[in-house]
Amino acid sequence: MTTSSIVPGFLALHSHRSEVLAETLSAWLMRQPLAALEQEVVLVQSNGMAEWIKMALAGQGGPGGGVCAATRVELPSRFLWRTYRQVLGASNVPPDSPLDKLPMTWRLMALLPACVGDPVFQPVAGYLRGKRPEPEPERLLQLASRLADLFDQYQIYRPDWLQDWAEGRDVLRRQSGQPVRPDDKAGLLPEDQRWQAELWRRVLATLTDAEKQATRPALHLRALALLQSGQALASPVARRVSVFGMSHMPSQLLDMLGALSAHSQVLLAVPNPCQHHWGDIMDGRDALRAERRRHAYKKENLSTVDFEQMHLHAPTLLAAWGRQGRDFIRQLDAFDDLQAAQERHPGVRLDLFDDAPGADGRRLLTQLQNRIRDLKSSQEPVEAALDAHDDSLVFKVAHSPVRELEVLHDQLLLWFHAQPEVSPRDVVVMVPDIEVMAPAIRAVFGQYKRGDARFIPYDIADLGAQATSPLIHAVEWLLALPQQRSRMSEWVALLEVPALAARFGLKPEQLPTLTRWMVGSGIRWGLSAPHRAGLGLDTCADDNSALFGVQRMLMGYACGADPVPDAPGLSPQSAPHLAGIDPYAEVGGLDAELAGALAHLLQALMDWWQQCASEATPLQWAQRGRALLAALFKAQDDTDRNALSALDQALNDWTRSADQADFAQAVPLTVARAAWMEALKVPKLEQRFRAGGVTFCTLMPMRAIPFARVCLLGMNDADYPRRSPRADFDLLGLPGLSRPGDRSRRDDDRQLMLEALLSARRTLYVSWSGRSVRNNSEQPPSVLVSQLRDEIDALWGEGTVKRLTTVHPLQPFSRQYFEQDSTLQTFALEWRAAQTDARPGDDAAALHGNSNGNLHDPLNAQPSKPQNDPIQLEPLQSATGTPVITLGQLGRFLQKPVGAFFRERLQVNLDVERSELPGEELFGLGGLDLYQLLDHELQHVPTDVTPHNMPSYTQRVVQRLRQAGAMPLAGVGELEASKLSLKLEAMLGAALQERQDYPQPAPRVLIDLAHPQVHLQDALSGVLSRHGHAWMLLSLRANALADLKGKPPKALPAKLIDVWLISLASAAMGQPLVCVVVGANAVLRVPPPEPQAARAQLQVLLDTWTEGMRWPLPVPPVLALQWLKDPDNLNALHDLYEGSSHVRAERNKDPALARTYPTLSDVLDSGHFERIAQAVYAPLRDWAAHIVVEALPEDSAQDEQEELS
Repeated sequence: MTTSSIVPGFLALHSHRSEVLAETLSAWLMRQPLAALEQEVVLVQSNGMAEWIKMALAGQGGPGGGVCAATRVELPSRFLWRTYRQVLGASNVPPDSPLDKLPMTWRLMALLPACVGDPVFQPVAGYLRGKRPEPEPERLLQLASRLADLFDQYQIYRPDWLQDWAEGRDVLRRQSGQPVRPDDKAGLLPEDQRWQAELWRRVLATLTDAEKQATRPALHLRALALLQSGQALASPVARRVSVFGMSHMPSQLLDMLGALSAHSQVLLAVPNPCQHHWGDIMDGRDALRAERRRHAYKKENLSTVDFEQMHLHAPTLLAAWGRQGRDFIRQLDAFDDLQAAQERHPGVRLDLFDDAPGADGRRLLTQLQNRIRDLKSSQEPVEAALDAHDDSLVFKVAHSPVRELEVLHDQLLLWFHAQPEVSPRDVVVMVPDIEVMAPAIRAVFGQYKRGDARFIPYDIADLGAQATSPLIHAVEWLLALPQQRSRMSEWVALLEVPALAARFGLKPEQLPTLTRWMVGSGIRWGLSAPHRAGLGLDTCADDNSALFGVQRMLMGYACGADPVPDAPGLSPQSAPHLAGIDPYAEVGGLDAELAGALAHLLQALMDWWQQCASEATPLQWAQRGRALLAALFKAQDDTDRNALSALDQALNDWTRSADQADFAQAVPLTVARAAWMEALKVPKLEQRFRAGGVTFCTLMPMRAIPFARVCLLGMNDADYPRRSPRADFDLLGLPGLSRPGDRSRRDDDRQLMLEALLSARRTLYVSWSGRSVRNNSEQPPSVLVSQLRDEIDALWGEGTVKRLTTVHPLQPFSRQYFEQDSTLQTFALEWRAAQTDARPGDDAAALHGNSNGNLHDPLNAQPSKPQNDPIQLEPLQSATGTPVITLGQLGRFLQKPVGAFFRERLQVNLDVERSELPGEELFGLGGLDLYQLLDHELQHVPTDVTPHNMPSYTQRVVQRLRQAGAMPLAGVGELEASKLSLKLEAMLGAALQERQDYPQPAPRVLIDLAHPQVHLQDALSGVLSRHGHAWMLLSLRANALADLKGKPPKALPAKLIDVWLISLASAAMGQPLVCVVVGANAVLRVPPPEPQAARAQLQVLLDTWTEGMRWPLPVPPVLALQWLKDPDNLNALHDLYEGSSHVRAERNKDPALARTYPTLSDVLDSGHFERIAQAVYAPLRDWAAHIVVEALPEDSAQDEQEELS
């Protein structure tokens, strides 16, 4: 087709449906194609719209689809700059503006330090200096970045201000083209803001004459003048420019498109919610008076109607949310000559506001959209009453973002089941902040594998690089290394980055072993002593640092458990790095290379830390950054390669911007880090938006893409509309200075709500956290949601919104989901199985709060009826018939009956090992730390320890613990070492005293006791004898075993179950033992029981074990002993079992118990608690009453009741 077929001119298509605009644009481009190698130019404002319009243009190839080729889809700013170069000549316009945001930032970095001493800059000098005489580099970069962004906005929205400032006039024009009169004091730049005008003049002074002509405002004026002059252009411009889906456009872009229309065909596809003229239905209409209007009034001229009466003439939602779109369409009217366009293109429809084919106009959502299109007020009657089954607009109320997502997941499954033609790709979920919601999205939607019928494919758009790439997150951490404490958890997170692990030869399956070695070697925080000194903690030395742990590992590999040998010429002075090292003997075998890999990583980090200490120019920092990436990372997949490429490109952008600004000063690491990461955040249209599943994204302007289901989550009062406070030096926000077309977060979010309402085709789904997780009280939705709900009630009658709203319970396993005739539905079949086994008396209010908003109170609840006898499994059998157990197994069962049932019968271990990684230095020994140290040393006391050498032995033990990094640092460590030494001496002294009466070793005591369904077999070693006939078994325990506050002191039976079993078993075999237990606070002497009574009691215990292997016995020993002590004190039992502010819940000590019997009433109502407590733990209590307790003198002043285990 010849070039003359493309008729220049300005043509605007208006429609309330984006797909109609896309179809019309596609048809237009097909009817009037460009030359074969000529590119179509399509301008969009977001990556989401870019992807969607490409797909729409590709679909023009027919039912089978086509290809979108030779089409440049780009952002307006890049198009404008390219057009300037085409119009004025590439030699006259550089590839980039010297005053773009990034170059401007570094130009200001160079300028601002010299400005601080000038009196006009006094308002910002205090901030820049802080507490220093010179500007702080970090504050300097922060201010430079904010000002660069602000001046960038001025170049777009207030070029006339900048022109006035450049010419020495410190004024603020209210409207472009209206100069400030000399007597207009209100038009003068405020005194405390005149530094901005002076700073702009100084910025221009750094530019050459050619660069001044290349600033955006100057280029814009020159390009407009040349386009409007009729003179020849430097090079041809695009013969057609299409603009799609924009509901806002800076005046610079509109001016340029209007000027281009004399040379090109400019085609705008404008999303317009209303087919009538609606520019007068909200305030600000006087500033938008135009000579012509594109659309006619519906009936009367609304420009004279008072705003108080406007609800009688126009839709409330359009007036409340449409300000930004109104401003844009009224600005567009100045360029949009409908009559001229129709003359150029006769017979072409430019206003496309027809009903969608096949649309059901009775549906609530469709009626709302049509009422806005037709400019119908709330006073006009609705087209149809609301159908009882209408689900086109639904509201969901939950308790938290996670619950909102769980409810949404169930709703999506229901939709896909009921309407198979709707795919996940047809659903978009928009939230106010996707960065905050992303972890919860992955937790809820990522819990099901592809093989599960409940799997829903999804994709999260709009995430920053740091949120999507662990490699970039690791680089960000490395760039803050001098300020990082380098905790153990941070080390593990670093090693879990695949690209870093691959660089050092670490495989994923090796990381648990290496982590265990790092914990065992004493690594807690810090790289080394110099690294800690850089944090101002030089007194901490190397103990518990990464260097300390690596040295222990390497010495352990070289020496095993032996101490470091005293080699000739080797002394603390000649080899200080080896002095005081206790080898970590766990390192060995084929996995020993892991320690070497860790050593290489540590060396690389220490080298990087040393480099970071010195300032460098941007170019030098870029070289250091690339060297860091090469030394620490090896890409494993496309994600890693893309991350490394993005990081390298960000370095290029930074250095190029600094070079454009002639910035070559040395800056510290903090500035380099911020600059590198800021360059990484530059938006690009290449970012993916719409993949093959449900799309989760942020609510962003100009993303009115039609979807079958549009879901808005997190629409809370405090979160939407979003708050975006302006800086106090942002002159665009001063009263009286706003202009039509200015961007505003407030107006953006309202426009987004309008676009979401209009872009939903089948359903608009709105959700918010409308109930408090604390007390179930109501929490309001966003004011925009409230406006929508009010409009629905006004149109269809009070109570309509209530019918459209579903309030979901706090928990996904609430019984409300499974009750007959419930309106709630869930696909979580696991909770259904759990509810099937629940008691009939369970109340759903116990899970989600009762109707009064109060949580369920088990103390005041009515007791439910006891259950029938529990369902029991078959008796446990072993491969040889009757199972054989040891005293240890029996003891573990009596301590945790439910846990033993899960572990031994069901082969399910719910106990979670202590997984938290040490990341802070110890400031004292207590609790589990002290218990573990004492227990390890007490179980490994050599047999040659005597009262004579015991002090030196305890000193060696404490010294070895310090060298192993198990003690606190510095003076606190000295104090704790002294206390630990005294504790060990007291306990060992008591043990040696007891051994003096039983000096001779005795043979093992064999235990062999038969039972019809189980066999008890074991052997007791370490028995001592006196003259060959009196036997004693001595044991040392690291925990407190007695209550010394009572008179007399009493043993704690719950902690002596294993001793009780030993005493019973030895007596039952006819070899009674005197058991002596040395605990942390007392020495216990246990007399042997009568053999016949011991055998009878063991039979009862074996009976109980047999029953406990058939069903989980609800008898935790501590609770049973408390019940035996005071069975009527339910408050004490409740606090003990379920916990209180000062008592740890007994149920939480056994995850299986907490899962099976979550409340005290579950235990007591089982019908078996009292029987088992009397049969098992009453004898234990009576046995403990006969124990002789002697307090250790060193603990007399301490709190003997402290729990150490």
